[in-house]
Amino acid sequence: MRLSSAPASAQPTLSSSTATTPESSSNMDSEDHPKDVLVVDSNHDNHSMSISHAGDHEDESSAMESSDGASATTKRSIDDEIARRQQHVAYTRCAALFLVLATAVAAGVTTYIFTSRDEQAILKQLVYEMNDEVLTTSLKHFFEITNFLEDMSISMSALATSSNVSWPYYTQFNFATSFGQAYLENAGASLISWSPIVQGELQRIEWGQYSTEYASEWIPSEHLANEIPSMIHYKNEEGLPVMEQSSGPFLPVWQLSIPIDGHSPSNTTHTIDPSAVNYNILANDLVAKTFDVMMTKNEPALSMVIDATEIYGHSLNNNVPTSLLLTPIYANAQDSDATVIGSLVSVLPWTLFYQEILHPSQPKLTVVVEQPEACGQSLVFTIEVDGEWAHYVGPGNQVPENYLEYGTTRVATGLQISNDNGCYFTIGVYPTDETIAAFDGEESAAAIWTSIVVLVILFAGFVFFAYDYAVQRRMMKTMNSAAKTNAVLASLFPTEVRDRLVGKKPKSGQDRCDTDDSIPMDIPIPESTKYRLKNYLAGVDNAAIPASDEKVQEAIAGIDMHDTKPIAELFPNTTVMFADIAGFTAWSSVREPSQVFVLLETVYRAFDNIAKKRKVFKVETVGDCYVAVAGLPEARPDHALVMAKFAKECLEKFNELSKHLEISLGPDTGDLAMRAGLHSGPVTAGVLRGDRSRFQLFGETVNTAARVESTGFRNQVHLSSDTAKLLIDAGKEHWIKKREDLVTAKGKGALQTYWLVTPGLLEGMNNDAANPESAHRVGLDLNQLEASLPPKIQRLVMWNVEILKRLLQQIIAKRNAMPSGGPKYEIQLTKLEESMDKRKQLIEEVTEIIALPKFDPSAHKNQADPSKVTIPEEVLKELKLYVCSIASMHRDNYFHNFEHASHVTMSVSKLLSRIVAPSEIIDKEGGDLASALHDHTFGITSDPLSQFSMVLSALIHDTDHLGVSNAQLVKENHDVAKFHKGQSVAEQNSVVLAWTKLMDPSFMRLRRAIYGTPDELQRFRQIVVNNVLATDIFDKELQTIRKNRWDKAFAAGTMESTDDKDSAAAINRKATIVMEHLIQASDVSHTMQHWHIFRKWNERLFAEMNTAYENGRLGFDPKAGWFQGELGFFDNYIIPLAKKLKECGVFGVSCDEYLNYALENRREWASKGESVVEQYIEKYCKPSKDAEGKNDEEK
Repeated sequence: MRLSSAPASAQPTLSSSTATTPESSSNMDSEDHPKDVLVVDSNHDNHSMSISHAGDHEDESSAMESSDGASATTKRSIDDEIARRQQHVAYTRCAALFLVLATAVAAGVTTYIFTSRDEQAILKQLVYEMNDEVLTTSLKHFFEITNFLEDMSISMSALATSSNVSWPYYTQFNFATSFGQAYLENAGASLISWSPIVQGELQRIEWGQYSTEYASEWIPSEHLANEIPSMIHYKNEEGLPVMEQSSGPFLPVWQLSIPIDGHSPSNTTHTIDPSAVNYNILANDLVAKTFDVMMTKNEPALSMVIDATEIYGHSLNNNVPTSLLLTPIYANAQDSDATVIGSLVSVLPWTLFYQEILHPSQPKLTVVVEQPEACGQSLVFTIEVDGEWAHYVGPGNQVPENYLEYGTTRVATGLQISNDNGCYFTIGVYPTDETIAAFDGEESAAAIWTSIVVLVILFAGFVFFAYDYAVQRRMMKTMNSAAKTNAVLASLFPTEVRDRLVGKKPKSGQDRCDTDDSIPMDIPIPESTKYRLKNYLAGVDNAAIPASDEKVQEAIAGIDMHDTKPIAELFPNTTVMFADIAGFTAWSSVREPSQVFVLLETVYRAFDNIAKKRKVFKVETVGDCYVAVAGLPEARPDHALVMAKFAKECLEKFNELSKHLEISLGPDTGDLAMRAGLHSGPVTAGVLRGDRSRFQLFGETVNTAARVESTGFRNQVHLSSDTAKLLIDAGKEHWIKKREDLVTAKGKGALQTYWLVTPGLLEGMNNDAANPESAHRVGLDLNQLEASLPPKIQRLVMWNVEILKRLLQQIIAKRNAMPSGGPKYEIQLTKLEESMDKRKQLIEEVTEIIALPKFDPSAHKNQADPSKVTIPEEVLKELKLYVCSIASMHRDNYFHNFEHASHVTMSVSKLLSRIVAPSEIIDKEGGDLASALHDHTFGITSDPLSQFSMVLSALIHDTDHLGVSNAQLVKENHDVAKFHKGQSVAEQNSVVLAWTKLMDPSFMRLRRAIYGTPDELQRFRQIVVNNVLATDIFDKELQTIRKNRWDKAFAAGTMESTDDKDSAAAINRKATIVMEHLIQASDVSHTMQHWHIFRKWNERLFAEMNTAYENGRLGFDPKAGWFQGELGFFDNYIIPLAKKLKECGVFGVSCDEYLNYALENRREWASKGESVVEQYIEKYCKPSKDAEGKNDEEK
């Protein structure tokens, strides 16, 4: 703090001295006394006021007036100036008031005009948009239902084909129960039946015989006597069955999804007349028209509104209008051109299409459906949509006339119900009273906004005038005081002395040192060390430290700090916390540096927020260690209590963040845990000055707190006895629990410590237990499939989706940068996909060279930022569903499971990121970096499709792994081994299953996002096959082929000649080898990572092989040679593989990192391996420990 150059205390002093010598005014020399009013600088409340008046200069004789005359003249000048200024202020205030009022009126009128303009049109537009959304969503619901029923048709056709039936003589097993009910629930239909197409008199007779013979397989015995017609029939006017005599075609009702006459499942109350069986539904003219549409277009067809009672005997939907959806059944499900041999007939109430359209918070809407005269029968009915439900209102258009103008109608051209021209449903959507009321609230927006604008302006004006009034009062006081002071000074002192007394600066050219009584401008105030320390911690500038101006600048620069006293203080009552992340070193060893910092910054930012809330002081962070203290700089008696709450909240927050970050940072992030140690006592706190000044703590309390933390456990707050005593004294004895063993601290010997066990600290921390429901259920949608996975697998799924999503963005960005207007490849892609899906002997597809695309400078120049590319929501949904499906197809093995697949995926992504940005290329190349990267990495960096294929290969490479070796499967003559002819059995099986899943029609959009041309599809397929089969490292034939390729491409002395070493074939060969070695290294990356990572996965592999041995599915006992086997694996495969990564020359520092970890793990295993194996044996090989071992590992 510094005093101002013109202290206020000087004014009363001068006044006081003048008052004691009243005679001085008459004796004062009036020479050089001007008429000018003195300029006075006032520092009251940081307001500066300047008063000046220039009178006419008189000649020298006028300047010799008496002092009384001078004082009177000065007073008159100041009074005149004050009056003039007051009048000016009054005028200014009136003008400002008028301006504020005028502005408020103008702004209010303008706001009202603009906000109310076209309000009716805006209301209509809002309603139209919502109506259009409802129309679009309802049609989408219809096509979703159609897709479900087409799946059912394909399933029936496939089952019938596998049974070698002769159409139409087929009865679907469990059609009325489990099979039919599954599709019935998914489609939402009231009833599903299927009818074969019977043609000709002979088939009609044979069908009657067949239906009579096989009716007992699905119809209850009590209906077999007289109630079930044995021949195809129609119903006469009395409703009695009459046998068909013509040659057809016929479409008899055969099996129904709801069992006849009351034998229905508990979830439905519908009953069906037994006489519906063998009823020819083509006898109904409306159905016949729909059948013609289905046969003509060879696709599902929706009928006109029809009463299903005529067909099935009883009403199914309480008079709600219904239509029949006819879905063709083909003789061969794999051939879209196959003959239609029958039809699924689904009864669909029209309310079904409008369910789950609106959010419960949205207002109701009215839907009007019209069936035109062109269909032969005109019909109109009304449905009300209320949130997630839809209700039938009644026949006709029941929309109020005043709402008709807000309606939106659309002809559903996608729902042709007859071959007659113009026979389409017309669907209209209209608002209700609730809809208009919801939007009517916006009609008052004009008045509301106008009021807000006017009030804001008036309030601002009020604040301005209030502030002006306060300032004016202060100014008047200052001016009056200045006038009195000026008069006194004018009568007592010459001009030069008067100016220095009030702090007025000398005029230019005037010597400041011509007098000896000049008053210093700055007077430093001494400050205590504790005050200076608090200022430092609060961010106050170092310039407050007393020193000369020059020394202050030097101190700020970090030099000559010994000229000032150090900033340090003893704080006798504090609690120090040390906290670090258990498992952080091993976790960070497999992550990119940026990912490590994402974790630390996210966690520390959360801790900092908690520290601010709890008034805890953060000291520093060192790596993954967080240091905080309570009780300084402000002393507080509850420092131990506050720090205990802070530590508890930090642990809970860390567990929450680690689970959340696993989605972005990958596997094992959710397994990280925090441990904290607290100790209470005195500390010395101070600022250690230098080039980078730091606030630090010193003392035995800090050392003990660090020791308490290092001896703690995961997810626990470890307390010293001193901190525990303070908590007990605070009445929190129930918060602590005595530790059973003693802790040894350097210099203190054995210490008794305690655990903080506040309620809720560790609850819900291990919620990753598997869901008891199987993930292999049939008919699950995305939400159901995801919910069936354990929470940890769900997080891994989301992480894998994010990895693949970023690569998809790069694929789409590159595709968008290519010239548009090229040919369309949909037909070629479909045929190529079908042919690939039929290939099962994938080992024949392994190729020596995979051709990657050449670098395209123009496309690279035009390519947009991939992170800004928007992927359609449907594609993202399919991507997530596909990854969920792959996760559900992994078995619950110890080692070969989805977590291992994700670990391999993480290693592949890390190595790819090192390929993309090697520092040596950036340093050496000064031209086009992208072109240099393309050449250096053999084209991998410039082809995002190749990168996507490699990551996907890692994700699927162990799909449906059986937990035993290929050799064992061949020995057992397993079905999978026979199917793949005993070569790379598990690997081929993984590709076939994953590829078949990807070729499912439900992933059409995803496939088109991945590849858009036959060349891209071929390259995608080749990379996936080559890479997954490359993980079979025990096939001697494949190993020989790969070794020869390596020698040809990279080995010294065996490379291509100078002429062809840079040819396209040579470069693509190297790219193929690099990709295969990348996934091979990633598949065993745990051996080339931190020791703890290696131990974790090595133990799991042992457990898996031991389980296989105990189940009789392994030809040797793994515990007998596990130690020596791992040494040999390091020497003969891991270390040579790590060296090959370096010889590839594209992985940057990662190859050194992998090689160093491999060598270090080999040394660790050589020294500790035997004891580690003994632990494995004790844990997994004792009969009583079998089940416990696996449970412990899962935890």
